[in-house]
Amino acid sequence: MKRRFLFLLMAVCSFVGANAALNRTNNYLEAASATAEQGKTVEVALTMVNNTKEIINWQTDLVLPEGITLVSAVAADRWSEAIQVEGVRLFSETETPVATGRGVVAKFTLQVAATVAPGEYDLALTGIVMHTPDGTEIAQTENKGFKLTVTEAPEEGKKGDLNGDDYVDASDIQVVLNDMANDTNDPKCDLNNDGFIDASDIQVILNIMAEQ
Repeated sequence: MKRRFLFLLMAVCSFVGANAALNRTNNYLEAASATAEQGKTVEVALTMVNNTKEIINWQTDLVLPEGITLVSAVAADRWSEAIQVEGVRLFSETETPVATGRGVVAKFTLQVAATVAPGEYDLALTGIVMHTPDGTEIAQTENKGFKLTVTEAPEEGKKGDLNGDDYVDASDIQVVLNDMANDTNDPKCDLNNDGFIDASDIQVILNIMAEQ
């Protein structure tokens, strides 16, 4: 009798374990790889894959290298409820179960510090937990990795050097005059950022020339 009970218990445990593993294989979150410039932000798409279960809520933590931080997140495509951010954690729930399928449920924004060296970095989703409407918990035991490629920030040109010859002189004033005459409104000629290209921009160049 005891042997039969133990055998039954082992069979039940095996079934539960196999079912949980199947759920993890067929229902999970993943993030797309992305590219960002030093000192800039980048938006990353978070995809929910729920091939066999409707999902009512989910959460995950981000594993981020030093100098890369999570700043915000918004719902997207398959998800309509607000995405909550706490430190490196993203989570959300909805009153309406999300039907089975695959698609983006959120887009989160990462800030890359200007001090982060160019290169490819390994990031990951960890602690992924999803719940079905009946309360079934689907917890991932492995991290879901993705890549962030950081590119070098371009060097800023010298202010007032509108023709790119590395000097600020009368030739740059001529660029502004040409823009005014042709009414082309080239943004680079708006040196004082007032929304207009006029004599005040020429004055900026004159001031720079006087300080050289």
